Amino acid sequence: MTAIAVPVPAAVRAATCAADQLPQLARALLVELVEAVPPAQSASVVTLAGPRLRPWASSGAPADELDQLQAAVGDGPVFLAAADDELVVSDDLARDPRWGLAARPGTSLVAVALPGAATARAVLTVLGDGPGLVDPAVVASVTGAVPDLAAAVAVVQARLEAANLQLALASNRTIGAAIGVAMAAHKLPYDEAAALLRSLSNHTNTRLIDLAEQVLLTGEVPDPPQSAAPRPRRPGGATGGR
Repeated sequence: MTAIAVPVPAAVRAATCAADQLPQLARALLVELVEAVPPAQSASVVTLAGPRLRPWASSGAPADELDQLQAAVGDGPVFLAAADDELVVSDDLARDPRWGLAARPGTSLVAVALPGAATARAVLTVLGDGPGLVDPAVVASVTGAVPDLAAAVAVVQARLEAANLQLALASNRTIGAAIGVAMAAHKLPYDEAAALLRSLSNHTNTRLIDLAEQVLLTGEVPDPPQSAAPRPRRPGGATGGR
């Protein structure tokens, strides 16, 4: 007896995917959605926080181009879907009077907000060529995929944010240790040592984290430019000068 393959939920795939493969997985999920809805040609997910539109993933160029166009004008179906939390359908985006977007004639669209945080709404857009995409049965297929896709988006976002947080914490620890080296090398309090490293970073056009790693690797703080050199300190903590 042949076993029936049960599709693995997108959220499970997102949770078990290697961290460096998350962007590829996000694109793959949208490619699979397009392939499962024959009238569809491309799809994308963007996030919106107020007027700011940020691409999240897409299956190809048509969706990318529309996202860029909406970001440039600050208006379009994704903004409506996010603001009103409603299904947005257009059988010809180029002729749709709601936005007047310079889209390719005959481009049809379905846009729907994904369940999630209200502060940065994610919106799925599916594009087609001709009115076939807006057939009620096809629209139902698109909306039927929303819960699984929304769960995957939430998992991917959470994992990326956690990775970014870990990177930020590691960077902060590295910079803090380099400040300690600068404090010892120049007999400076914490704030002045931190300011010295920032000045060196700006003067040498080097990222602060890269400079900090160099300091920890060599155990030495580069000689500061004259404008960044610490002022001599008098007994009791006062700096020199008139």
